[in-house]
Amino acid sequence: MYFRKLCELVIKLPRYIRSKVMLRVIVRSKRDADAVKAVIRKFYQGWGLNVETLKGARSIDKAMEILEKYKHSSEFIIVILGREDREIASTLESQTPLNFIIHTIPFAKVRNMRIEQLFHELELAKSKIRLTVTWDSIRKVFILQRGGIPLEDLKFNPAFDVFFGLGEKTKAYLSTIIGGRIGLNPLLVREFGGLHKVYCGPRKTGILRIPDEGIEPWGEKFTNEVYDVELSKLIESNSHVLKLYESVSLKFLKRFRDWADTVIIPWSGGKDSTAALLLALKVFGSKKVTAIYANTGLEFPWTLEYVEKVTKLLNVKVYTVYVGLNEELRRGRSLPTHSNRWCTGLKINAIEKAVNELAQGNTLVVIGDRDAESERRGRRPLAKFIASDRLIVAPIKLWSAAHVQLYLTLNNIPLNPLYTIGFYRIGCYICPALRSWEVYLMMRDSELVNSLISQPFYRDFINLRKSKNKELTF
Repeated sequence: MYFRKLCELVIKLPRYIRSKVMLRVIVRSKRDADAVKAVIRKFYQGWGLNVETLKGARSIDKAMEILEKYKHSSEFIIVILGREDREIASTLESQTPLNFIIHTIPFAKVRNMRIEQLFHELELAKSKIRLTVTWDSIRKVFILQRGGIPLEDLKFNPAFDVFFGLGEKTKAYLSTIIGGRIGLNPLLVREFGGLHKVYCGPRKTGILRIPDEGIEPWGEKFTNEVYDVELSKLIESNSHVLKLYESVSLKFLKRFRDWADTVIIPWSGGKDSTAALLLALKVFGSKKVTAIYANTGLEFPWTLEYVEKVTKLLNVKVYTVYVGLNEELRRGRSLPTHSNRWCTGLKINAIEKAVNELAQGNTLVVIGDRDAESERRGRRPLAKFIASDRLIVAPIKLWSAAHVQLYLTLNNIPLNPLYTIGFYRIGCYICPALRSWEVYLMMRDSELVNSLISQPFYRDFINLRKSKNKELTF
């Protein structure tokens, strides 16, 4: 989503929105709570984070008694304990439900940490909401929860994301790059610098390196112990997890049901904005919801077909705006690059204009931002006013790409076909944010090439990326 300008002005949230928006932090004592509140004031303004305590509990029985009332709540509970309470933390992790995240810091007490250190630990704990994945050795399937076999070398980090490489085509392309058989529907963990760990079971199957620029991803195979994971079994085994995440997001959106007169969803045809659209429709209904689709003039033909198909499937009103990137290029403007993303400003302006035209009364803008997409998006609060009658909310902010993929499939909403050949993100076909992996697919998949070969500026974009590839040192 392109809301940089819209998000510049932050107005203090009213009390009914600030409380219980999606997250609750629990620590052992009042002094620990004071330390966490100081972190919230500095780093999480507008998040509406609630902080509570275990009332100094030193026994597991007392801690469980206090936590009992949160077991069935539709919110995520982050329990942060010091190193001296690691035995309690270990027991809590085995006895609390899936909406609990238990995190132990490397200091004896929470209050002993400097504010920047505690912020980092909160971010690590928050990342566990989306990055917790284990292996069910009985059903031979990944589960997005604790309790199964831990995945080899899986780490938690605020910048990481997990997603599935869905479909036979993705499997074939990964096998070619990594150099050996890859199982169906593998799990990929996106880390720093284009590093992706690939799992086809509990062991790390291999790695995939994806430079941001150029055209040449590369990989390495580690083990031949791989499993094919059936999508139907993946959905069935994670349905209870997906329903939990849905319930948290729906409860969050329902807080604005009486306030909102108009609900707008900027929709790109990608998985995240489609999930946000589906959640909004479940809460507000099709009469109140309008999706904005910004056609850049250089859209993937598959995306255009997908938007039309899902529009009919969901029976949603779609307001299409034309950005005109193709016209800018015809007038002689250079292709956008990583260092000159002039296209973003045009998209922002087109969406802003459309929101202003559609807004009537209190207007809720529901976006598909997720923490893992970028550091900038990760720092945005869950909800923020940009005017007294204009509010932006991000209901899937704490989800992983894997949650989104499976949630749409569980709800019988097809994924954009680009995801089934391996795309991680979707934009227009000259987008500078397309990484070497997506460009590799755009040059080799016959269906994709045939749909793009006659499109304006496709060849120019590929030639530009080839020239960038020659400049890279591997």
